[in-house]
Amino acid sequence: MWDVIVIGSGIGGLTSAGLLAGVGKKKVLVLEKHSEPGGLTHVFRRDGASWDVGLHYIGNVGPDSKTRQLFDWLSGGELKWNKLPDDFDRFIYPDFQFNVPSDPDLYKARLIACFPDEARAIKRYFRDINLSSLWSTMGFVRAFVPQKVAPIVGFLQRLTSRKSLQTTQQYMEKNFRSPLLRAVLVSQWGDYGLPPANSAFAIHAQIVKHYLNGAWYPQGGAGRIARTFEPRIESQGGAIRVSQEVVAIVLENGRAVGVKVIDRRGGEPREVIYRASTIISNVGLENTFQHLLPTEGEVGSKTAAIRELVGRLKGQGVSAVTLYLRLKAPIASLGVQGENYWINTKTDFDDLSSHSEHLMQGQPSHIYVSFPAAKSGDERFHTAEIISFVQPDAFSAWQNTAKGLRGGDYAAQKKRVAAGLLRLAEASLPGLTQLVSYSELSTPLTMQHYTSHPRGGFYGLPATPERYRAYFLGPTTPIAGLYISGTDAGCLGIVGALMGGVGAAAQAMGARGYNLIQAALKEELQPLPTYSLPAHKQRAVLINKTPLTATIWHLRFELGSPLVAFVAGQFGRLRVADYEWRDYSIARTQGKTVEFVIDTRTGGDGSVFVRQAEVGLQTEIELPLGHYAVVNNANRKVFIATGTGLAPFLPMFKQLAQSGDLEMAELFFGCPTLADDITGHFSPLPPVKTLCLSRAEVVSDGMFKGRVPEALDNLPFDPDTTDFYVCGSAQMVADCQRLLEQKGAINIFIEAY
Repeated sequence: MWDVIVIGSGIGGLTSAGLLAGVGKKKVLVLEKHSEPGGLTHVFRRDGASWDVGLHYIGNVGPDSKTRQLFDWLSGGELKWNKLPDDFDRFIYPDFQFNVPSDPDLYKARLIACFPDEARAIKRYFRDINLSSLWSTMGFVRAFVPQKVAPIVGFLQRLTSRKSLQTTQQYMEKNFRSPLLRAVLVSQWGDYGLPPANSAFAIHAQIVKHYLNGAWYPQGGAGRIARTFEPRIESQGGAIRVSQEVVAIVLENGRAVGVKVIDRRGGEPREVIYRASTIISNVGLENTFQHLLPTEGEVGSKTAAIRELVGRLKGQGVSAVTLYLRLKAPIASLGVQGENYWINTKTDFDDLSSHSEHLMQGQPSHIYVSFPAAKSGDERFHTAEIISFVQPDAFSAWQNTAKGLRGGDYAAQKKRVAAGLLRLAEASLPGLTQLVSYSELSTPLTMQHYTSHPRGGFYGLPATPERYRAYFLGPTTPIAGLYISGTDAGCLGIVGALMGGVGAAAQAMGARGYNLIQAALKEELQPLPTYSLPAHKQRAVLINKTPLTATIWHLRFELGSPLVAFVAGQFGRLRVADYEWRDYSIARTQGKTVEFVIDTRTGGDGSVFVRQAEVGLQTEIELPLGHYAVVNNANRKVFIATGTGLAPFLPMFKQLAQSGDLEMAELFFGCPTLADDITGHFSPLPPVKTLCLSRAEVVSDGMFKGRVPEALDNLPFDPDTTDFYVCGSAQMVADCQRLLEQKGAINIFIEAY
């Protein structure tokens, strides 16, 4: 039995969990559908490099800010921040550029210098930004002040409601004559995810106000947020459990008392019921009220108004495509210091349908370019991201397909979009294309798969004037024991979701909740007490370390208890540094021991950990995780690996040998030279093996001179009866998938590390 269950480990849910654990002394269980915690603050990695998926920069986290105080308290002071350059945003239009400074007075002065005829309107604009932002803040605070004070706050809100509840476009057209100036002022509309014609001026004002004093980024990357929040939750007996898909909120006598979960950590999904007296949903209003609760009967009647509002608003949301780039050299070589680029081919933002259509043809009108490695301060890897907003239904042709199995047409469409994004970025950042060594595109379908945001609409409930008029939205719900956190309870964006988490925690703690939280934040930070690991984590001791090549190591750990429910192909998550965990495929397991094959070539935190590790080292491990597994059928099975990509296949080969099916399998293994071949260290292996040596001058029988994709190009196969399993470097996996799809392959199973 838990005190509180939080559905979703996005920053709103983690904030609620941390506050309820630390202030309320509650035992909190956080359930996350994805295998990685953090929601839109999590990162993904390819060959050592990492990219953020939702947090690109944050305002208002200077050393003395309330937001910084909250981050410091939740993380125990372990979450550090890097300030972006003073000119942190660059707005680029044909024949015009504007750099946004980290000072409101300088911002105003620069605008007036560029548009002197509109000086009076510009000064009024900054006053209106402050007033409308205050209006939004009062709406949030009204839920926490004493009942006698609430009407006064409401009255003050009404004084500025007319201005705040018009659309951003209406405000701009009423107050400014220059179309270019209007465009410049709304250039950041991507930060709140709605074009000016649809967004409330209230959200525009909040975002602009949020960044008036500059921008920051988490030191070490956005993934640090969840990991630095986690200890406070665990210190009270709580836990963050991944691969837990909540499918229903359990009700008794009209009250929320638990959740029904599909636990996907083991080989076969199993249904579990977790119970608690308080449930906090951090997965948005639509998911909560349309999918996790009954829509009929007494509950349906109580939630009808919310569902009706969601139904009216959900069609107005947008999604995005993101091109993730790995670079050969620091972006500073192009004169970039970590600032963001908003690049536009025109000043009209409101025809999203036309923009989406052109984007799909490889001709985007608006993009945002960001450089996560430069912002995080990690000089070991060089990365960039190019984002462009798109209508959610742009990829609807593949809506009912599974990730990794969407076919050649989907791959071709992604390639066309990616080329257009890079082409437009290159126009303002000449030389960027030459720096690219690897690229990968995500679409609204990717976002929906990993985050469960309907239609890939990652900003939650669209910030239209109608949303702001809905007085009943906030952390409380018509269902006793159920609260809402995240953006749909607060405001859009990371800090908006953070404050939504504060609201849910305060309400769940009762009438004095908000005051108790404020009092705790003012206290001096104290070290957390020593605590036991939650059940899904184990202590692990390194008992053997063997070099296989100059960079590849075979490690064996002893666990505190035997590994159960392991499925061949799954991975383990190893703590490699403070607040840093890395995923490695399980090469072998027996009793209390688990083995990994790890390459230190990338030079990241995991590489440093392995190189320095000595027998007797103690760390923590979470396992098993992941869904990679052999499909039980009579098909021919072709396994394709490079380097340590062989690891997940080793237990698969053992499984096939035990069932007598290994004879149906064959292996293509790629490495630079014969000295890099690790296959001889393991058995059993498929009877047919092709060793692909990319740098060898001479090869013998059973070997291929060249890369794995080149060897596959000559492979005859029947698409209907052949399964391909691919694992290895990100570039190899992408190249093989592209080649196999072009040759008609249907069943391609991917594990990219």
